[in-house]
Amino acid sequence: MATRDSLIQVTDLKKHYNHGAIKALDGVTVDINEGDVMVVIGPSGSGKSTFLRSLNLLEVPTAGSIVFDGVDITKKKIQNADGKMVKLDIDQHRQKMGMVFQHFNLFPHMTIMDNMTLAPIKVKHMPKDQAEKKALALLDRVGLKDRADAYPIQLSGGQKQRIAIVRALMMEPQVMLFDEPTSALDPEMVGEVLEVMKELAQEGMTMVVVTHEMGFAKEVGSRVLFMDSGKILEQNTPQEFFDHPQNPRTRTFLSKVL
Repeated sequence: MATRDSLIQVTDLKKHYNHGAIKALDGVTVDINEGDVMVVIGPSGSGKSTFLRSLNLLEVPTAGSIVFDGVDITKKKIQNADGKMVKLDIDQHRQKMGMVFQHFNLFPHMTIMDNMTLAPIKVKHMPKDQAEKKALALLDRVGLKDRADAYPIQLSGGQKQRIAIVRALMMEPQVMLFDEPTSALDPEMVGEVLEVMKELAQEGMTMVVVTHEMGFAKEVGSRVLFMDSGKILEQNTPQEFFDHPQNPRTRTFLSKVL
């Protein structure tokens, strides 16, 4: 059972463009606990994807802090165990964060097996046979063990996204970040991807999910955040959020999407 310890603390996060004329993030503060399934919803341009991509510094914030596993990853230098100031190795922290994008981002010239094993072998120095065994077990879990030698072009969108999820799991991350993982899929393929995500949530994986899938937010989320104009306007449990929205902007948004 996952503990409820805070894994990521985001404080007053800001991301500005054009010398502050555009405020993609405008003072976002939130804690993400171990085992949380935090679903972030809101209109297009609300800052939700910028927020998610900031969590592993794919978007570098203008101001604010992101403390992940006890380390403020927005700092250029951190104090090591000996008390010396050393350069922060952001890649070391990114290894602990699995990321699943809207458009899969599989390497097209590599087989599914090679896509799965590249990072564990190169970054974690996992022996090739061990990596392949782990990859086959994960592919089996999502019903795609028989496609290990296929190339991404030979797979459907739903299959590619399921592989993108288990590829991220190869690195044994502490948290999984999903940036609209079903937006690019045909409607009939959405369910198979959401099912994999649902299983992960049930196993206690910490997840932050930017999505337009309100059913997933209701059924699987432990917390729902509503963003607009770069701010979190409301957050609550799914039941309270959908049944008793407090903010007028939230109510307007939900009336159009439910």
